[in-house]
Amino acid sequence: MKAKDVPPFHTALADLADYFPVFYDAFESGTDFAKEISEKLNASYDPWFHAHLLRQWVKLFLQGRDVAAEDYHPENLAMSGLQFSIKHWFIRMRKSDCGDVPSPGSRRFHAYLRQQLTFPGEFSETHNLVLLWHANRNTGDFKGLSLVYPLSASVNKWRVEIFDKGVNWHDSHKRS
Repeated sequence: MKAKDVPPFHTALADLADYFPVFYDAFESGTDFAKEISEKLNASYDPWFHAHLLRQWVKLFLQGRDVAAEDYHPENLAMSGLQFSIKHWFIRMRKSDCGDVPSPGSRRFHAYLRQQLTFPGEFSETHNLVLLWHANRNTGDFKGLSLVYPLSASVNKWRVEIFDKGVNWHDSHKRS
């Protein structure tokens, strides 16, 4: 079986451009929501609690705007992730690990990063992407998004920083 041709980053950007403002709105409003909950509980900042609240907010926000965001199955990865498909892109949304793709905790996610798990069908032209959300480590404030086409757990074909006003491309095969 021939390896899939990796589409250039501008193809993904064109296909997903209409969704980036929605993603930004979801994370910015979700950050406010998570902070409000913590304040109501009189709780200090807890990055895991914050990430879980934010993930739930983003999921509901995206579902309310017809982006079919689904929870991961617990055996597939951590609770702070979402997955959904847009056109021929299967996207796993994860909280970044200091700006990088988090280490795969399961064989299934490891295979996903190597583009071996193809959803929804094994021989489809669907490509796996990781949409990372970045947060300030001390406050949980939303800092931005990165769209990554992973080749393995440590190598990306391409990475694009998504800003509310535009994008910034990183060199291909950049080590995470």
